[in-house]
Amino acid sequence: MREPLPSAGPPPGLLIDRFGRRLHYLRLSITDRCNLSCLYCMPSQGMAKLPHEEVLSLEELARVARVAVSLGVDKIRLTGGEPLVRRNLASLLAELDALKPRPDLRLTTNGLLLADNLDLLVAHGVSTVNVSLDTLKPERYGPITGLGAEEGRRAFARVWEGIEAALAGGKLAVKINAVLLAGVNDDEARDFARLTLDRPLAVRFIEYMPVGRRTPFQAQRFLPAEEMLQDLRGMGNLVPLPARPGDGPAQRYKLENAAGELGVITALTSHFCAACNRLRLSAEGQLVPCLFSDQTLDIKSLLRGEADDAKLAEAMLAAAAAKPEHHQQNANSHRSAGCQMSRLGG
Repeated sequence: MREPLPSAGPPPGLLIDRFGRRLHYLRLSITDRCNLSCLYCMPSQGMAKLPHEEVLSLEELARVARVAVSLGVDKIRLTGGEPLVRRNLASLLAELDALKPRPDLRLTTNGLLLADNLDLLVAHGVSTVNVSLDTLKPERYGPITGLGAEEGRRAFARVWEGIEAALAGGKLAVKINAVLLAGVNDDEARDFARLTLDRPLAVRFIEYMPVGRRTPFQAQRFLPAEEMLQDLRGMGNLVPLPARPGDGPAQRYKLENAAGELGVITALTSHFCAACNRLRLSAEGQLVPCLFSDQTLDIKSLLRGEADDAKLAEAMLAAAAAKPEHHQQNANSHRSAGCQMSRLGG
């Protein structure tokens, strides 16, 4: 493991924005590469990949994480693109695992490489994997992910193998993130919910969002979370679950006697901005205060210049100060905005 970089030490304080929200959750996009091309994530014409030198190195990512932890960050999620395609991921996980105080480490993946990397994630103390999976029908997986019918069926089998292996191991929590789209997969809410009856997993239904300036928002595909919940209530008693410290934006529920739980994330129909606790770093080194904002703060130039950790901390504090009180998107008034999802990870 590399020696710690010399530092003048970050200034004392926590990442608290102008509205009193403490930002203790950092999402690190570690690559813009992905082995899928999902229809709501990527532009139809594709997306040029960042040159290798434009993407933050693993050492740079670890340094950002270390400074963030010194400012009170206690939860770090690795995203992408697809984080499991990043070479030498083990070295970054080792660095994060050694941080003091030790943050809660999580990872979001499309699941294609999950089975192959499960031991690595467990070895470095990753607590939770969120698997992005928008259909339980193998014949739909290819059209949604851009793989085509036959490859889609094979890929779906690999994803499900990874989920089952993670659940069988019992050493980390498993969540499934599903974006339901009207006319595409909106008939599958109950199928996803049934997974929680006998499996200790969480299913999160996420409202389709207008994220990424190059990906047009298809309003006709938008499905309000309340419609999803109304469908699920037809399965029986849907019991609300109390919020827990550190919970994300999901409204949590449980079907009676189920082993797992359900949740909805209402990014457009019911803003949760007042409780937002996160700061994001894009793959090319932009601090992003709000998912729906075009405002970013370049930190890569500091990392590759002569800035010490105190300067990096000042940049993070500035990003926290730039966080808006709330975003302007809603179900009836929206525009595609913000950093491309493939470079930010949501």
